[in-house]
Amino acid sequence: MPAKYRALLCAEGRLVITIDPAGCVLIYPEAQWIPVRDQLNTLSGSKMSVRRLIVGHAEEIEMDTAGRILIPATLRQRAQLNKAVALVGMGNKFELWDEAKWNAVTDSVMAMDPHELENNMEGIVL
Repeated sequence: MPAKYRALLCAEGRLVITIDPAGCVLIYPEAQWIPVRDQLNTLSGSKMSVRRLIVGHAEEIEMDTAGRILIPATLRQRAQLNKAVALVGMGNKFELWDEAKWNAVTDSVMAMDPHELENNMEGIVL
């Protein structure tokens, strides 16, 4: 974990990691995970598979003194994490992507038609 984020994450206490249907690993400070978990636990019917995926793969982890975290093998395999990874800040959580997959996602957004991109960002001011 980069040094600039360690103090914040350590102050929050434990971390919770899980898989995301988009193909990355989500990393939450435990305090941020709890409301997400509670919201997911209200899903039923056809949305149960998403609940099972995200909540069912959630694991509590701790950073070591050097700021490293151990991603369980099942999550590494599901997200196809190899040696090179991209850590992406997303406000209340981080996403951990295989670097090649992250570059492909970035390239696909950068290649969008300007009108399509504008429609996707409607109401958002940067």
